[in-house]
Amino acid sequence: MSFIIEVEHLKKSFGRRVVLRDVSIRIKPGESYVLIGESGTGKSILIKCILNLCDVDSGAIRINGQDLSRLSQRERFSALLKCGVLFQGAALFDSLSVIDNISFGLVHGYGKSTKEARMIAIGKLEAVNLDETVASAFPAELSGGMKKRVALARAIATDPNIIFFDEPTTGLDPITSGIINDLIVKCTKEFGISAVSITHDMASLKHISDRVGLLHGGQIIWEGTKPELFTTDNPYVCQFISGSPNGPFTEHSHA
Repeated sequence: MSFIIEVEHLKKSFGRRVVLRDVSIRIKPGESYVLIGESGTGKSILIKCILNLCDVDSGAIRINGQDLSRLSQRERFSALLKCGVLFQGAALFDSLSVIDNISFGLVHGYGKSTKEARMIAIGKLEAVNLDETVASAFPAELSGGMKKRVALARAIATDPNIIFFDEPTTGLDPITSGIINDLIVKCTKEFGISAVSITHDMASLKHISDRVGLLHGGQIIWEGTKPELFTTDNPYVCQFISGSPNGPFTEHSHA
């Protein structure tokens, strides 16, 4: 079977603090993979390593079959152009209008003309259920949910085959969160994009996941399908999804 993302025995430390001890994951094309775990366990660092935003200590990362460590800087840049990212805080450029935010990667990464990029951007706005009336607005004029949708439009503007979502529903009301979750499902099921998401939101986890990995102690300590997530007797998974104050997470933290 071919995998669109392969991470093998990844290790990452900051000084003496080991964040990722031995992480291995494989993600299939069109699959929605969700990373869960306590805050501060290195989930965002793992995504940054995959995206080559963090140097790794050891291990292998392959995207679309290409080992990033064996590529030149230019080849790595080209490989990563097929990845989109929706950052936790949307991370829009405050000084750019909505349409210029969405067009940015097309112009500066793909060399599209401004006119062509803007035409594509309008189409991506429609894909996230926004219309042209918001194209000239600036991020400060948008609600949190609209910012997330604009950020998603920017993430899909280059027609990536992988999108990374870092806490896509954080700070949103339940209805807006539902809209974002539906759009993530649309990306995977309609567009065939592979999704890697980080979330603490149980409603989001139930809605968007095909497969789930629990990161703890620098390793993936449990991995399974969505149905398996809610039927496993793994004590770490059970405590995490129930939100109970009692269990192995808290026992070990007070040991």
